[in-house]
Amino acid sequence: MRPGPDRKRRALMALGAAAVAAAVAPASLAETIRNRLSQTRRTFPMDADPEDAERMIQRAIRGRTPVPDIVKIDLPGIAENGASVPLTFDVDCAMAGKDYPETVHVFVIDNPFPEVARYRYGPWNGSAQTEMRIRMATSSDVVIVAEMADGRVGVTREAVEVLEGACS
Repeated sequence: MRPGPDRKRRALMALGAAAVAAAVAPASLAETIRNRLSQTRRTFPMDADPEDAERMIQRAIRGRTPVPDIVKIDLPGIAENGASVPLTFDVDCAMAGKDYPETVHVFVIDNPFPEVARYRYGPWNGSAQTEMRIRMATSSDVVIVAEMADGRVGVTREAVEVLEGACS
């Protein structure tokens, strides 16, 4: 018994509906994942929370005792415009064996999003000196946390006075 034109049409419509569902499902799944991440990463505009920033720093330190003078920082004491504050840091290490920074975190305590940068290094980099520009919402401390491959951690903190803030 041959299927009639009505059955063929229904099968074709079902196939088309399945194709549309398959095309829409990844987009809605991606939107769900993005919404979940935005809740945990706080990607929407918000006020600065210095206590949360300090918790993020403590999470990067992970209970280790910071070793002094690992991280050198060059930062202006006064920045006219918070939209572009020059920052240079250098991690004092040999960049060989286990004497290199695996991760360097850059935090601005009074920014709505305190971790403004995260760098990963390896011995192949040759140097851990980095120049960058950061946005600052207001006068704040800038904190650099260097997690070394051998388990040590270096922390440097320096205050910057911002005359005209960004991040608003």
